[in-house]
Order: sequence, then structure tokens, then C-alpha cells
Amino acid sequence: MAFVAGDPSLTAKVDLCMANTRAMSGGVDAAKIALTALIIFGVVQVSERNTLLAAVLASIPIVSVLAMMWMNHEGQSSEEIVEFAKSIVWLVLPSLLLFIVMPVLMERGWEFYPALGAGLVSTFIGYFLMTQVMEKYGLVA
Repeated sequence: MAFVAGDPSLTAKVDLCMANTRAMSGGVDAAKIALTALIIFGVVQVSERNTLLAAVLASIPIVSVLAMMWMNHEGQSSEEIVEFAKSIVWLVLPSLLLFIVMPVLMERGWEFYPALGAGLVSTFIGYFLMTQVMEKYGLVA
């Protein structure tokens, strides 16, 4: 069998899009990390000047909004994003335990890190209990 130059069966295809996609994905991941770090840095800097303004900035669900933007960017369905948002609503409740337990313990004389630890433990327990409730009553997909 003789092969002739230009024969379509000899054409090699190189998918450069995949290589570019991986490189772009790494760049997008780096941008996500940089933006997250910048937001945290900004809140800390503002807190040195105005704790109320820093609290307002920290209370904005920036992480949730960014996560949903990244989910959309990466092609997740509307249904997945809706379920994610609904789950956040239910999980906000136990996350409030940190902001209740920690200050109460610090007002009672606890040092920062033990109070923070107790607040985090209470939050994790709250998350566990809330996820059990969510599963029992079909609040998660």
C-alpha cells in the first residue's frame, strides 16, 4: 500500500485547545486565590481603622458569591448553583454559633484562641446537626 502526501488518513491532529485550557485553568485558579487573599487582606486593613465597616464587609457573602460565579464559569448547571445557594441558607444558621459562642466566652474571661476553638467546635457540631436535619427533611439534593 502506497501513501501519498496529502492523504487525509495520514493527517495528524494536535489538540492545542486542551493544552491551552490547562494553562488557562491554572491562571484562573491563581486569580481566584489572589482575589480571595486580596479580599481578606482588605477586610483586615479596614478593621484597623473601622471595625464596623470591616464587619459589614466581612458579613457580605463574598465567598458564596465568588463560588457561584466560579461554578457558573466552570459550566455547572443552574440547578447545581440553585441547590448550592439553598444549602448555604440553611448552613448560615449553625455558622452563627461561632459569632455567638466566641464573644460570650471572651466576655467571661477566656483568651482569644480557646474561645475561638470553642466557637469553631460549636459551629462544627451545629453543621453536623443541621446537615442531619437537612437530609431528614429533604432540604438537600
